[in-house]
Amino acid sequence: MVAAADSRVTVITGGGSGMGRATAIRLARKGDSVCVCDIDENGLKATAEIIQSEGKPVTTGIVDVRDQKRVKNWCDEIIRKFGKIDCLFSNAGVAARSTVADMTLAQWSSVIETHVTGTFNFCQAILRHMVARKSGAIVITSSDFAVVGVPNAANYCAAKTALYSLTKSLALEFAPHGIRVNAIGPGPIDTPLLRSGRTRAEYEDARRAFESRLPMKRLGQPEEVASVVDFLLSDRASYITGQLVHPNGGQVMW
Repeated sequence: MVAAADSRVTVITGGGSGMGRATAIRLARKGDSVCVCDIDENGLKATAEIIQSEGKPVTTGIVDVRDQKRVKNWCDEIIRKFGKIDCLFSNAGVAARSTVADMTLAQWSSVIETHVTGTFNFCQAILRHMVARKSGAIVITSSDFAVVGVPNAANYCAAKTALYSLTKSLALEFAPHGIRVNAIGPGPIDTPLLRSGRTRAEYEDARRAFESRLPMKRLGQPEEVASVVDFLLSDRASYITGQLVHPNGGQVMW
């Protein structure tokens, strides 16, 4: 199968929930051939069912972004199926909150390897094809905590800062090949990742704390982030590369 000339082929990691799911649904509705992966089989199935219920096609894969061989093989499968990959939204992530004093090496490594190594694996696999076609757009999920930091999440902040630096380096390296690379720095978004590791009471306390300090006084919604990703992947952003764009309710301004 070769994608129609007017149909973009877009790969989305971490598409089983939250911002990845919202972006997959939004881009499928706009006509993209979306290829969505996650390690959460049930979440991935739910995303696919939503897209298919609207009569849109979707390609899915159970992929651990840390597994370089699996990442490469899945991307090669997409190339064989569609003949190209136009866009990548590298969004897979995990959280493991802890003070530095109590943080285990496993907690550190899980976050760094998923966010940073996982993004590297997908970018490396896909950029080879984009260079050959001399076109492409990539969006990487960083965070506004890449700029300001936050206590009890040194692993997460270190990973997100690394992703912003990676974004800038990729943007410089691949601009001569007609490829744009940008990052998003979401603030607190109402997603399963924000809730993970918290009891319901802890989440409500965190939500109130977020809302009290946010200028817009509410959490963001995944669909609001998806609209920013949509823009950055589109030709409307054709002169934007190497940037960190913040859909964060005003939490960080710089």
